[in-house]
Amino acid sequence: MKYFSLLFFWMILLQPGMAQNIIPLDSLYLNVVIPEEDTVQYGYQQYRVAANTHPQAKAYINGEEVQVYPSGAFVGMVNHAEDTTVIELTVSMNLQNITREMLLVKPEEANTSPPKGKTITNKMHLPTDDVWLQTGEILEVQFLGSPGQEAVFNIDDFKRNIPMREVSPEFTGGVEGVYRGKYEVMPGDRVENQHVTFKMKKNFFSYNKRKSDFTVSFNDLPRIGEVRSDEAFLNIGMGTDRLGGAKFGFLEEGVRLRITGLKNQNYRVNLSNSLDAWIPEGFIELLPEEIASVESLTGSMRVSAGAKEDIISLNLFEKLPYITFQELNPNRIIVDVFGATSNTNWKTQPLNSKGIEDVEWQQMENNRFRIIIELNHSQNWGYSVGYGWNSQLVVRVKRPPVIPDVLEPLKGRTIAVDAGHGGLNEGGMGAAGSMEKQVNLMIAKKLETSLRSRGANVVMTRTDDSTLLMSERKKIVLNNNADLLVSIHANSIGYGSDPVRFQGTGAYYKHVAYKPLAQLMYAKMLELDLERHGITGSFNFSLSAPIEYPNVLVETAYISNPEEEILLTDPEFQEKIARQIVRGLEEYYTDYASFGMSGLGEQ
Repeated sequence: MKYFSLLFFWMILLQPGMAQNIIPLDSLYLNVVIPEEDTVQYGYQQYRVAANTHPQAKAYINGEEVQVYPSGAFVGMVNHAEDTTVIELTVSMNLQNITREMLLVKPEEANTSPPKGKTITNKMHLPTDDVWLQTGEILEVQFLGSPGQEAVFNIDDFKRNIPMREVSPEFTGGVEGVYRGKYEVMPGDRVENQHVTFKMKKNFFSYNKRKSDFTVSFNDLPRIGEVRSDEAFLNIGMGTDRLGGAKFGFLEEGVRLRITGLKNQNYRVNLSNSLDAWIPEGFIELLPEEIASVESLTGSMRVSAGAKEDIISLNLFEKLPYITFQELNPNRIIVDVFGATSNTNWKTQPLNSKGIEDVEWQQMENNRFRIIIELNHSQNWGYSVGYGWNSQLVVRVKRPPVIPDVLEPLKGRTIAVDAGHGGLNEGGMGAAGSMEKQVNLMIAKKLETSLRSRGANVVMTRTDDSTLLMSERKKIVLNNNADLLVSIHANSIGYGSDPVRFQGTGAYYKHVAYKPLAQLMYAKMLELDLERHGITGSFNFSLSAPIEYPNVLVETAYISNPEEEILLTDPEFQEKIARQIVRGLEEYYTDYASFGMSGLGEQ
């Protein structure tokens, strides 16, 4: 490539532990990135190998020659069909050879072989955690024991000898000796933190027994819980992945919830007749049983104007749970308040509420009151929902910023730039040894310089190799009153995917209101002739969750792809990325801000 010498020097610098020991350009070396250790446990059929050497060397993975890229990187996939697979990496140049061997070992399968005799094991117990059920719900229990036996279970100090049945191995993945039992909670049942005792008949007079680690509770529901953390969130269901479970949104401290159950360390929250949610039990303090309801009539509604925002306030008697979302075309903000019944008979909207077209409300169902805020501009610039004085629900809607000069749309604006990862959180790593956290910071700093040259004020979430929590990054953006946030990342694949096949740029957003920003950024990045990875919406990433400001996560390219790693570490290409992001922001402000010293926007 045009900048090969510079790139090779830079790649060597980026290799962990090699910054102080620059390798001569004619020396053969072998630096293995993946596997990270000489022996790795790995359970899947294919495994990604990534390493680097001198660009003029030849490289072999298990005897098969693979391409060495101008950066010195080489990659490949190894078939892991045996219990133990040898990975042999060899590089050669000028009659020199370096070879390194590593092992992939398949994890031992969990021993679910049924025990002999009449035994109950400590394996495959269900539930896995304490449960709290109410009338009509079913307690389902399970254990693994000796097959072909008679089994029952007790709910201690409540009910004895509830039948269990042995499940056919075709329904248990081939495992024999799995026993399951059920009990339906009946009206009047009351159990508090009792264990289950599994029993397998030993003879006519006695049983083998094993007490559960979990406890069960029946009825004494619903209970009222109060949120005790400003970081509390409502999950839609019990599913989860590396980004956490899908969320309805966040709740502030002091909000009261109607608790109707406990499962897997999450309280079930009854929001309305047709909607439940889940919240981690650590966020909740249960209130005394005498507090039996979470509900309020709604009072009058008022729309007022601040210096930079419009404010919608609704009087309530207590802090109720809410969820919020947006709609496009027309541009709307929706807030559903649960436990609220309409007694709102008027609204007041002064003429100085410049960004609001109209505010309406509907009683969607029992205990579900909806506020519909229609904006008179085409782009949502952020809003917040929370409680003010005396349980007054307050929605603050930012107006579009005012741009004095159409030729300088970024001048005077405050833009937040986030360099993804950092510190202990390294992110992905390329085959040539470049670390995502470093690449992200290099691009972010170039973006900062480019934005400042156009008159923007720039807020950097990090300027060095710091470890920052997502909550800390969000606070930096909010405390500096940034208009919007651009988060810089480089994509990467897992161990089971071919790094040559995965490439391209992408943009990510969570809230539909901020989809236009993601679309603009994606279009600008494609002008760099990168492959299309696509636009990802409803992205459940912590820094994409705020509703207070438009935000977008830009996955610039794949650091795990050797060709794109070269681009990502090229200072000139980093400048191009920064320049395209700036052009996208200029277009975003031009399309959606307000121009002139007056109008509906804010200074």
